[in-house]
Amino acid sequence: MSDNTPTSPESEDQNVLPSGARIENTAADDLDAPKKVSRRGLLTGVGIGAAVVVAGGLGGWAFVASQPKKTANGLAVTKSWADKEIKITSPSGVCEAPLVVAYEKGYFTKAGLNVTLLKTGDGENVVEAVGSGKYTASNGIFFNYLDPIYNGTPVKLSGGLHHGCLDLYVKSDGPISKVADLKGKKIGVTSLQGSATNFFSLDLLDAGINSSPEAKQVEWVVITDQTLLPQALKDGKVDAIATAGGFLPVIQAVQDGWATELSNNRDLSKNANEPCCAVVLNDTFVAQDPVTAAKLVTAWAQGSRWAGANLEATAELEAGKYVAGTKDEILPVLKTLTFDPSPKNLHQVLEPGIKKYIKTGFLPANTNAKALADKAFVDLGLNF
Repeated sequence: MSDNTPTSPESEDQNVLPSGARIENTAADDLDAPKKVSRRGLLTGVGIGAAVVVAGGLGGWAFVASQPKKTANGLAVTKSWADKEIKITSPSGVCEAPLVVAYEKGYFTKAGLNVTLLKTGDGENVVEAVGSGKYTASNGIFFNYLDPIYNGTPVKLSGGLHHGCLDLYVKSDGPISKVADLKGKKIGVTSLQGSATNFFSLDLLDAGINSSPEAKQVEWVVITDQTLLPQALKDGKVDAIATAGGFLPVIQAVQDGWATELSNNRDLSKNANEPCCAVVLNDTFVAQDPVTAAKLVTAWAQGSRWAGANLEATAELEAGKYVAGTKDEILPVLKTLTFDPSPKNLHQVLEPGIKKYIKTGFLPANTNAKALADKAFVDLGLNF
């Protein structure tokens, strides 16, 4: 992957958006126009043949009239996706605020992207669906994608979106006060390959516990319906529960006082430098048109920054339409997240994160961390 530093266009006659994006010779759009989840975004602003060149800074991009042949890091466009429908898995959790904002506030549309949000099916394997091209993109903790990518699923990671949406809970009046106390205990999760399982396996590793199901040092209890996890903990069917996405029923349990956080990926874990949500792209899409892929990641990152700077407005956007909760219920969860989108940060933590993750037993012991990191990440020349 190239280390070339993107250069900035010299023109000063461009409109500057709050996100840092510069729009040249395009008509202004109403970014706040209401949209429905299933509606296709309109192609506006930039023409079908328009191109994108990195302008430096946090998400600084210039849309110019000429069609470039390559991205800033030298990836060539072989088949344009400029006028194709880009299908993204529809958000359903509080932590997917960056996607909600990018869609609802028009960042995708302003970038000239024809985005459609699609609901996933119950129990659908989203990783495989993105790899097959059913969806062009999705988001999720990067650990979820390592084993599938290792085994050949054609997806790429590019850009962390935020930190903070993974939590490990125990009963407040129970005997467990630290992660090491979980040895020999039952942990409720929604999936053995879920983001919470993957992440907290690192905490267990740090506590000297082998989290692999084969080791039987902890028992992972799979409860596929996340809404049933709090009751399982309250009834003593499990000793702890690991959740993802700022799960509202558990947040309420913590507020009621009967549950408490044992760890999280904000401030209670030494592994909290790992972004919990990252942009995941279909490999064919990236290979054919890295320019459009870069625009997609940039607009998504702009949604993350806006969400972080406008928590109450973001809660209003999510309430009812995307998340089954009220603004007042959603807002406290948003406040636990750190909206710091960065492809550079994800790239930096990927290889060391893989090296540690191998030790959990969820990847083969002989996995080459650097090779897997290189295979998993695509450098789209984004300098933020």
